[in-house]
Amino acid sequence: MPLYEQKWWKRLFGKEHQEKHVDSSKEIEAIGEFMVESNNDRTQILRLLEELEELEKERRVATSGALQINLDVQAVLLSKLLEEYEFFQDDVDINVLRLKMIAKQFLKEAEKAGMHDLVKEKKKDPRWQFWW
Repeated sequence: MPLYEQKWWKRLFGKEHQEKHVDSSKEIEAIGEFMVESNNDRTQILRLLEELEELEKERRVATSGALQINLDVQAVLLSKLLEEYEFFQDDVDINVLRLKMIAKQFLKEAEKAGMHDLVKEKKKDPRWQFWW
């Protein structure tokens, strides 16, 4: 008997991949919470950008001694800005994945409901192909 027909082999490797059911309500709620909280992130990033812009203006007219201090402060500020942007981008990426899962679940539900034309139309739309 070949290896792939053995019972223990089938138990280990023969399991079919089952897609997890998406609770659209919870995912929509999570995206909504992110949108509310993103205003705080946006405000923080804008404040840091304004500070950086002011420091950059000062750097252009600074003398050699003040220039080094200015650049040190800019380095610290840029580190904070990069960190805030990283957190913000991670949150956006997570919510994009949530939105894609909601859209895929919607297509499954529409297919089950017999809305084959709608599903066919949406699958042709590049935004619904999730290649972005």
